[in-house]
Amino acid sequence: MFLENPLKRAKFKIYLVLIFFIICFGTIWIKLYNIQILQHERLLNLSQKQHYRTLYSMSQRGTIYDRRGRELAVSVDTDSIYANPLVIEKPQQTAKILSSILNIDSLRMIREFNREKGFIWIKRKVTPYEADTVESMKIKGVGFLKEGKRFYPKRDLAARMIGFVGIDNTGLAGVEYFYDDYLRGNSGRKIIEKDAFGRGINSADDYGGSLERGYDLRLTIDEVIQYITEKELAGQVAKYRAKGGTAIVMDPFTGEILAMADQPQFNPNSFNQYERGNWKNRVITDSFEPGSTFKLILAAAVLEEGIAGQNEIFFCENGELEIGGIVIHEAKGHKYKWLTLKEIIGKSSNIGAIKIAQRLGATKFFDYIVKFGMGSKTGIDMPGESTGKVRELDKWSSVSLASISFGQEISVTPIQLVTAISALANGGLFMRPHIVKAVERDGVAAKVFKPEVVRRVVSEKTCREFTDILEYAIKYGTGQKASIEGYSLAGKTGTAQKANQDKSGYSEDKFISSFIGYIPSRDPKLVIMVSIDEPEDVAWGGEVAAPVFREIARQSLRYLKVPSTNDRIYMVEN
Repeated sequence: MFLENPLKRAKFKIYLVLIFFIICFGTIWIKLYNIQILQHERLLNLSQKQHYRTLYSMSQRGTIYDRRGRELAVSVDTDSIYANPLVIEKPQQTAKILSSILNIDSLRMIREFNREKGFIWIKRKVTPYEADTVESMKIKGVGFLKEGKRFYPKRDLAARMIGFVGIDNTGLAGVEYFYDDYLRGNSGRKIIEKDAFGRGINSADDYGGSLERGYDLRLTIDEVIQYITEKELAGQVAKYRAKGGTAIVMDPFTGEILAMADQPQFNPNSFNQYERGNWKNRVITDSFEPGSTFKLILAAAVLEEGIAGQNEIFFCENGELEIGGIVIHEAKGHKYKWLTLKEIIGKSSNIGAIKIAQRLGATKFFDYIVKFGMGSKTGIDMPGESTGKVRELDKWSSVSLASISFGQEISVTPIQLVTAISALANGGLFMRPHIVKAVERDGVAAKVFKPEVVRRVVSEKTCREFTDILEYAIKYGTGQKASIEGYSLAGKTGTAQKANQDKSGYSEDKFISSFIGYIPSRDPKLVIMVSIDEPEDVAWGGEVAAPVFREIARQSLRYLKVPSTNDRIYMVEN
């Protein structure tokens, strides 16, 4: 037999041992190949996660101030809670404890704890109570990081203009978004080496370098004027149960926005509790048909072209005029016969405006509409600006000239209209509106935004004549309720029917009531525009919007210490 031969039996045993060792070493080699080659990256990454922790942090976001250095948006340190799932001993129990304290989904946490990750966020920017409670539990694998949380101390004041930031301190709306690159600063990365128990034993800054705080912004907004504007606008919107309203206060000589209000308001500290539509800054994003306030552009064009003087008379057809098969009437059923240019604007005659536009002509009227900035962005340093809507001249119908003359068939944004009228207030220069005065660090300006003249639209002579007309509109026309004792005022009312949603014409009961003007008329400090969307019971701009203008102007002028004629008389007598 084969196995009975001692030599063969010995060889057989040797072969068995050799095969055994080959199998053993082969198994070890396959295992090593699997670990060292096939799973090298995964296991190396897992090892590094066990021995190192990489923490990312953002620098503190810059502060936003009003023009006088009052804080409108600040960053405060707050705790964020994280975990290292690799050292969490009891995932389900830990998830249950954290869920009860932090009011978060325990199932989501359990899923996160089961992942091969060395770092996960549990909840960011928690309250002091939540942080203290979690810390008192002394849960292994759970730690804390300091992060900057954006806080708006004035709550809803100028909320849509300022905007807000997301969880990562990135600007999402308003100035916060538009100037995010300045405000955000830079980010840093720190690597912490850990011992076998997950405790940090040393730390070193990696490539991120040192954190540098973001730049501060100094706005053109004045907190007091902003508060006055919002308060008066909100009161009138509530009084007339209106859908909403907007108001702007602007320095006509610099283009600086002193106040920008939009009703209804919202609190940016809890912006995610509001519908996205409430985040919009309608002053720059929404357009509307301006109604009779657009007669100001028409009047300025006629004066500049020398086509008619302010005392030239026009026949106003006794309140009824047919154009292109459409009969146009005066507001409130008025039946004017002969009116001067000054009276047409002061009494807000639609038919008078048509007669003026017909004399000016469609081509020149269109040119001035464009020159005054309608149909294009003003260039304000805010996101989401709309261009409004101005149809090209070759698309005007037989009634377009008439309709546009009193503010229909055209849409503008509030910022466009207030910028256009500012040009007439300052002597004819179209200024680019802006929100930010300077970018600063530690109180030192790194960049200053100076007033920018875009173009000249009309002459100074035209502006003086234009002011005469608007002073008349306040004294004897539709704007009498905007007048303020001791101050000369130039202004114009507007009452615009809103177009029906189905584009079938204009609504009989939905209006936008507005007023725009500048004060003091001969040395303007403020241009103010007010619009109230869908007021109930009363729609006329002179009744609804003019009183808001009056109160904003009266209180703001006193705050700015602009003397009235009564003040000057008192100083002379004393």
